[in-house]
Amino acid sequence: MILRLVHRLYLMLRRPVRWARHRFTVTGAFVLAGMLMTGSASNPAQTMGLQVFVVLVALMTVAVVLAPFFRVRFSLARQAPRFVTAGEAFTLRVTLRNLGRRAQRGLEYLENVQDTPLTFHEFAARLRSNRGTSRAALSDPMSLVRSAQTKPALLPFLPSQGLAEVRAEIIAHRRGPLLLAGGMLARTDPFGLFRGFCRVESPQTVLVLPRRYPLPPFALPGQSHYQRGGVAMAAGVGESEEFVALREYRRGDSLRRVHWRSAARLGKLVVKEFQDEYFMRHALVLDTFCAPPQDGMFEEAVAVAASFACTVPDQESLLDLMFVGPQTVCVTSGRGVGHAQQMLEVLAAVQPCRQPRYGELEALVLQHSVTLSGCLLLFLDWDQPRRALVRRLKALRVPVWVLLMRPSGRADDFEAGPPEDQPDRLILLESGNMVEGLRRLEDAT
Repeated sequence: MILRLVHRLYLMLRRPVRWARHRFTVTGAFVLAGMLMTGSASNPAQTMGLQVFVVLVALMTVAVVLAPFFRVRFSLARQAPRFVTAGEAFTLRVTLRNLGRRAQRGLEYLENVQDTPLTFHEFAARLRSNRGTSRAALSDPMSLVRSAQTKPALLPFLPSQGLAEVRAEIIAHRRGPLLLAGGMLARTDPFGLFRGFCRVESPQTVLVLPRRYPLPPFALPGQSHYQRGGVAMAAGVGESEEFVALREYRRGDSLRRVHWRSAARLGKLVVKEFQDEYFMRHALVLDTFCAPPQDGMFEEAVAVAASFACTVPDQESLLDLMFVGPQTVCVTSGRGVGHAQQMLEVLAAVQPCRQPRYGELEALVLQHSVTLSGCLLLFLDWDQPRRALVRRLKALRVPVWVLLMRPSGRADDFEAGPPEDQPDRLILLESGNMVEGLRRLEDAT
């Protein structure tokens, strides 16, 4: 009940706080605080406090009245990165052109970032997942629930019809598309208390990738398996093998393998010889089935999956990312088939699945089980359907590791079940303490 009241307060104060943060300078915030203090404490007997209050009100009134008189026409061209990482600052290079007849000095540039409100469950999940970030909460409480944080950038002298370049710094707090709606030029009043704005629309979208955790050195389970069709088969349909050399034709060889150019030159049939390919291939299964109260753990699970997506391809093996969304998804990277960037783009858009479609997930994993050297299951719970998937993989002799997400303070509050339900390795990841839990990967090897 308290959390719902806080969420309603957040919805009520979201726009006013955003307006005040943009409009008031640091000096203006101090003056506003002084007005509140002297206004609440003053009375007719306290002449000095009343005088201070009147002076501060007069200064602020003049600053607010002068703000609408700020007018400037400008255009902008923005150079933004295609991809950024949640929680990390990135820089925009913005070129501004003054379309007016007067030169401009002392202006500030602010990027207008679209900030969509959080639902109650998203709000609660974000507060729980950032419970340990007390320093950020004290310095900027709204940073826990804002989509992005922007900083004003001081603009150099801007002549009439001239150009000026500025670098704007932004920190994105949520993964997914971040809409840059446009730019704002601001000028403070003569007292430096209040900003007046002129806006121009210039929509552009930046994809915010999931945050990632550092992983210790570890060795994936399993051994190299024969891969039908080799690496080429991993990304497409059809049969292929690794070419080795040319040799003379022997009875029984397929005419499809005859190298006709060499045969015409040598005067006899020559065929292409291939060899089978053996290499490591692992599956990373992301559990998307969760109720709204588990959205915080789901976001951390996505970050863990992104960490593996960036690390496993460096180990000269293929990695198949599998999960169930609106449809079943399997993305492969490693050994030149795909890139980790593609997986991160997919993970940036993945959403929780409210309907537990365990059958589709199990069918997807078992479909690829023949070629798998091992399987990493990133689970949000440890119930019977998830245990059944572990049993099926163990019956097929596929090494299984389970990374189990647990709520904060409940890392050991669960039952592993009978031996046939237990994976080869079970690693508990406590919400809010992912780095410590992932260090156990080194012990697992």
